[in-house]
Amino acid sequence: MKKKTLLIKAAGAALAIMASGAMAQNWPAKPITLVVPYTAGGSADAIGRRLGDALRKEANVTVIVENKPGAGASVGTDFVARAQPDGTTLLLASTSPLTIFPHLAKTNYDPMKDLTPVASVAVAPVAIVATKALPVKDFAGLVEYAKANPDGVRYGTPGQGTVAHIGMAAVTTQTGTKMLHVPYRGNSQALTDGLGGVIELLVVNSDVVLPHVANGALRPLAVMAPQRLAAWPDVPTMAELKLPQAQYFSNFGIFAPANLPPAVSQPLQAALAKAVASPEFQELLAKSYLQPGTASGDAFVKQVQAEFTNNARIIKEGNIKAE
Repeated sequence: MKKKTLLIKAAGAALAIMASGAMAQNWPAKPITLVVPYTAGGSADAIGRRLGDALRKEANVTVIVENKPGAGASVGTDFVARAQPDGTTLLLASTSPLTIFPHLAKTNYDPMKDLTPVASVAVAPVAIVATKALPVKDFAGLVEYAKANPDGVRYGTPGQGTVAHIGMAAVTTQTGTKMLHVPYRGNSQALTDGLGGVIELLVVNSDVVLPHVANGALRPLAVMAPQRLAAWPDVPTMAELKLPQAQYFSNFGIFAPANLPPAVSQPLQAALAKAVASPEFQELLAKSYLQPGTASGDAFVKQVQAEFTNNARIIKEGNIKAE
């Protein structure tokens, strides 16, 4: 009986190896659906569509980009989490649906168990920018002013629970300051109030404020990005300011359903690397003031896990709630 069991196990293992090899040879066996869990027209949509075009060329495969917005991007994320792990249903999203939203609201997916982070493809830096209502010249001046004027600095973000909000909550915790969060519904009204001096700080994606910094209407104090912006070579990152736990940015990546076999993940990562390096995708990065992705494979998995843990702490310490 024992010998029979061993033979069955051996046969099962052999079949798994054969299936894995066949999958590697045939990936992708059918057209790829690239789910973007946001409305059409935004940064993620532009990244997804340009990446889809590049992936079509590099992997010689049909790529269908499908927008599935709703519930803080959890609708599209849940759709991918429930798909077969064959590398043909993928998610293009920032890390927020996995590392921020589940701490603020109930989701139908377990962000750390139901999805496989495959690769980061682009980073949208978040900028901390002073308006004319704030009489400081640099980040050190901001901290000094905020300590002298508790809740006297109002910072506008695109909304409650956004990367910008969580990032500034980390800043205030690490610097021992108290600043007042003013959540807007998107960047437009936040920018209008910032330019009007209604609030002291703007914390938004850098591309939103670049032209207004160029004409002197706004003053950048720091960037939440892996590296300095080419447009602002003198503006430090949070890591350079010795605040690495406040290094927040919109990290757009590709995610797949859980249990993605190596026979799928390896050719998928290779195809994504070629797509991201393509002239077409690099042109999008340059035109949209985006930075290159941060990691792929196991390194990206560890990044997402660390971000999930750090966000849980920041959200708890800041008593941050969903809108």
